[in-house]
Amino acid sequence: MAISSSIVLLFTLILFLSGYVLQQRTVHSLQAAIKPRLPKPLPAPKPIAAPSLNVKWARPIGQRVGSDADFHEYIGQQTIDWSRLGYVQVVKEHVELCSAMMVFADLNRLRSPAKRILLFPRAWLQEKEGEAPSSSLTTSRRLLRAVARRYGVVLMPMQTIVEEADDSLPSSYSLASIYSLVEYERVIHLAAPGVILDAGPLDSLLAFSKSQPLAAFPATSERNDISTSLFLVHPTVSDYRKLRELRATEPMSDLNLFRKSFSAPESLLSTWSLSLGNLVYESGTLRDAIDGFNATVFIEATAYVRLSDPELPGPEYDVPYYDRVRLRPQNEEAGAVWAKLYETFRERRMEICGLDLETWTTPVLQAEEASQEEMPEEEKRPGKEQQAENEDLQVQDPEM
Repeated sequence: MAISSSIVLLFTLILFLSGYVLQQRTVHSLQAAIKPRLPKPLPAPKPIAAPSLNVKWARPIGQRVGSDADFHEYIGQQTIDWSRLGYVQVVKEHVELCSAMMVFADLNRLRSPAKRILLFPRAWLQEKEGEAPSSSLTTSRRLLRAVARRYGVVLMPMQTIVEEADDSLPSSYSLASIYSLVEYERVIHLAAPGVILDAGPLDSLLAFSKSQPLAAFPATSERNDISTSLFLVHPTVSDYRKLRELRATEPMSDLNLFRKSFSAPESLLSTWSLSLGNLVYESGTLRDAIDGFNATVFIEATAYVRLSDPELPGPEYDVPYYDRVRLRPQNEEAGAVWAKLYETFRERRMEICGLDLETWTTPVLQAEEASQEEMPEEEKRPGKEQQAENEDLQVQDPEM
């Protein structure tokens, strides 16, 4: 009897211990799943003659050489305070809001630990007496609530870059408003719309960079000009004031404003930043891909793809099928990547924002409509078949 009792107790103890071990493994797995992913320290820089992958991607961005000798010593001294680091999106008009929201959704999906900040016109929060909000404004307010609730985005209303400017015009707002975020040490701005494939290099750039007024992605392989594809900014009151004062002197684009304020190459991303991989890639460049392009390598080594093709209005618009086929890269693998990126954007736009693609009138049809405005009224009236066709193609205000 005593022996049987001992056996029962032994097996009960074994069963208990096995259950406890299994429970601890499950708890650790859950903790690992929900824990924000931290960026890996940057690898030791190795000077190389030329970026080998550029041949496959047909994307020259200049020679990637090693960083400063004391850079890794600098990294070793850093303690990462993610509450002072963030990603920022600047929205000037309603059609841009969903694309900004999708960037934050990608960062959330990829578990970036940095803060997320959205700058949008303060006028969107103001009620006009005796006037009902437009459908676009109603949708934008819905998306603002959703992006804050789902992805923990900090909503920051921004004022016009020039005092007393028309707050209903997108041109009255500027990327310079990023410099008003003085409570943050460094922030990254990515030009939307686009798709983030890997947030790791971007997080490393944000965490381990030295703070400077502006570090922009180079517009040319010669590193003699900045682009707006990626900005790494250290916001300060003095720089914000300087940009506002310069912008008040004359109308200018954001790119020209930054070019006049921050000279290249001093205000470009350092060479060690480019050694992180293909930080930013524009979809239109895929049409330059040559034999040897490897789709798998491209996806694995690229952080962010900006969907920008000069002939297209943007991935937010429903472009006719034959126009898409005509612009698709001839290289088979590059063409597959290009088509997949645009399709992914379309699917996520519906999934994240609940929005279909906007309707778009082709430039040819726009020219025809402009010429018809100069015709006599009786000549403008098309036949029934032509009228039906025009109704299908006519640009409509987005019912967002």
